[in-house]
Amino acid sequence: MENGVGFKSVGVVFKKYWWVIFVTIIIGGAVGIMTAKSTISYETTAKVYVNKGYVEDKKGNGIFDNDVERFWQSINSLSKTQSFKKAMTKEVRDYSSDNLLIDSSNGSKVIAVKYTGATQAKSIKGAKYATELLKKEVIKYDDEKSKLVVIDQASKDTTATIGFSNKKTNSIMGIIYGAVLGFILSAIHFIVMRRKN
Repeated sequence: MENGVGFKSVGVVFKKYWWVIFVTIIIGGAVGIMTAKSTISYETTAKVYVNKGYVEDKKGNGIFDNDVERFWQSINSLSKTQSFKKAMTKEVRDYSSDNLLIDSSNGSKVIAVKYTGATQAKSIKGAKYATELLKKEVIKYDDEKSKLVVIDQASKDTTATIGFSNKKTNSIMGIIYGAVLGFILSAIHFIVMRRKN
């Protein structure tokens, strides 16, 4: 191919202009690292023991719920209601339901109330108030005999730091783009110089 770069010429380009490709790879990787974003968030977990209560009929016999799983799912559903969201918004600034997780999937009577915040103070406040609000909501809608007892309070000790960084991904993409750009520039220069000759 007189006016382009054929398969045979690719090797020549790499051999002659390897230093150009190498430089663009370094530049691409550096740009990728410099444009990378790192974020830190905090997740506070409060653990609550749920006592569904004991209900008797008129004869004094115990009434048992055959669908216990429904009760645990109801607790999670309560946190998704508009009334719950409004109450949380009043107390927790920048509240988002996406940051709150009620984990009742372990099959036990202990549920985890998890809240993620931009700061440690926000995550603790979110988990603490969500726990208190759940206690009120369960009693109001379910049964006065149902009780929620906080086992682990939301605190610094129950808060984990969550770090995220896309530095590695950005640097890899920068290296790839740099290699491609370096080869294209080298190929263009190779074609132009060949035409002149």
